[in-house]
Amino acid sequence: MRTTGFRSMVLYLLLAAFLGGLGYLLVNVVLHGGQWAMQPYNGHVYAGNSTVTLGDISDRDGNVLATTQDGTRIYSSDETVRRSLLHTVGDTAGYISTSVQYTMRSRLSGYNIVTGLNDTFFNRLGSDIALTVDQAACVAAYNALGGKNGAVLVYNYKTGEILCKVSAPTFDPANVPEDIETNEAYKGAYLDNTLSGSFTPGSIFKIVTVAAAMEQYPDTWSSLTYDCQGAIEMAGSDITCLGGHAHGTQDMAAALGNSCNVYFAQLANDLGAEALQKKAEEMGFNTQLEFGTIPIAESTIDLTDVNANQLGWAGVGQHTVLTNPYHMMVLMGAIANGGSYVEPRLTQDANLLGSLSSGGRALVTSTEAQNLKTLLRGNVENYYGDWLFPSGWNVCAKTGTGEVGEGKGPNCWMVGFCDSQQAPYAFAVVVEDGSGGIETAGSVASAVLNALAS
Repeated sequence: MRTTGFRSMVLYLLLAAFLGGLGYLLVNVVLHGGQWAMQPYNGHVYAGNSTVTLGDISDRDGNVLATTQDGTRIYSSDETVRRSLLHTVGDTAGYISTSVQYTMRSRLSGYNIVTGLNDTFFNRLGSDIALTVDQAACVAAYNALGGKNGAVLVYNYKTGEILCKVSAPTFDPANVPEDIETNEAYKGAYLDNTLSGSFTPGSIFKIVTVAAAMEQYPDTWSSLTYDCQGAIEMAGSDITCLGGHAHGTQDMAAALGNSCNVYFAQLANDLGAEALQKKAEEMGFNTQLEFGTIPIAESTIDLTDVNANQLGWAGVGQHTVLTNPYHMMVLMGAIANGGSYVEPRLTQDANLLGSLSSGGRALVTSTEAQNLKTLLRGNVENYYGDWLFPSGWNVCAKTGTGEVGEGKGPNCWMVGFCDSQQAPYAFAVVVEDGSGGIETAGSVASAVLNALAS
């Protein structure tokens, strides 16, 4: 009798486990069935002459970026458009996991829990998706990159609409290179640098160091002066300004405009590692941001056990500091908006990807935002030149050159925003292996903003 009772208990436990597992499976089929059906390993879905009809993807002006004809996925007739929007639209095989064709594949396919991927009278497959991007601005960004790798992002910091989103290296999804897996030129081509890349920031990080000074010295930050003779020794090694240029005695505004490494290295040491790290984290570093369901590569900083030289270099955006373009764009949007950023979105239907809600917390205080806006506007007015940008857009910006070593040119940055009701745009541009922030990244930012103005 005891043996029979024990066997019955085991059977009941096995039955409960089976029913529990079956219930778990059914729930996940309902929640994730569309994503499973459209996984890249289901090759027949993506093959030519597939019976699956994906919906159209278009830009903000109705230009079709991807459609399905006779079971084949067809992209824009313009090769430059196809290349510039590859990481936004996606590839036919589904290898770019941050793209619209991948993340929104169940909506594009019209998957239904009852009929699956079958096109029936009751279930017409292939829902269309209209994006917020401007095709012409993306082409302008791609052309301005001039074959170099990098990332370009522009969004409306009032509405959240992403207007330009370009990543390189890229390729033509209509004519995938046969040597894409072996050719060094295509290394990283499946990675979207705008969302998943992280780069040494160089002098754009000085914005964070300035904000830390505003917090620690609220009444005197603008009048803090340091002397620059082109280099300064810290912990037995020099910190130098670009070209060894001696800037002399400067206040905060002049040092930011001149992008003086010596000034900001001394300031970082006076602030201390703990204060600089704390402010960076308040501004989004070491924080997991998300774009819809897509996790963004973190901007990171680690100032644990640093000496004076390492802290000095961190204060100018070197040492352990890495930044992500999406994070830099929303940080600029937060400064433009008075401290908090609007969540970016890529689709005209705000319920599909992103929303119009606040990003969840302020990245800077309203006072810091106003002061940073004044400083960044001064950079353009007094150092870069308003002639680079559309008239009346009042661009506020900071450039940077992040040294990467290994005989390569620096990561060249320009981040900023337009203090304009007409054009409330925030942007982040990074170009790898460039020559200088204003020359390399500034020219890209100029091309994109001027394209948006036309």
